[in-house]
Amino acid sequence: MPKNKPGEQAQSQSQTAASTSFPAASASQKLKAGEQSAETRKGRQEQKPRIGGPAVPGAKSTLPRTVTTTDPQQQQFENLNREMRRRLRQMKAGPYSEAPSPADKYRKRLEKQKRKREQQRKAVEKIAETAPRQIHLGRRVIYSVLVIVAILVVVIVLAVLHHLGVF
Repeated sequence: MPKNKPGEQAQSQSQTAASTSFPAASASQKLKAGEQSAETRKGRQEQKPRIGGPAVPGAKSTLPRTVTTTDPQQQQFENLNREMRRRLRQMKAGPYSEAPSPADKYRKRLEKQKRKREQQRKAVEKIAETAPRQIHLGRRVIYSVLVIVAILVVVIVLAVLHHLGVF
């Protein structure tokens, strides 16, 4: 007979025989209001996070710390210091930070500038592709430009004639 897990009730041979002959009736008998099947409980247990995180039982990090001093103030200082070091390591700050060299910073800045220029060039090309190839001026614009040019020509001719003493 298979061993039962903790929390499960042992089935007698008569119950197992009954459950094989009438599976629908046995399922309704097992699942009364408030009871759950073993599969449901097992699935729920797997979803719970493990206490202590992914550390292997018996690892150094799971063992209790040995106290080196008897002074309570010194113990508190060491404990706070330990927590601060953990936080700094998590944030990658302080002595745990990966400080890039000035050459790396300069190289990154140049790469960023190159990418920005490339994006701007692509944007300009995209706009140039959608712009019309030929410029079409309307009739009003052409007539107004011709009128202004004609007035300028007349003014210049009159100024030259006045200078020569014709008027």
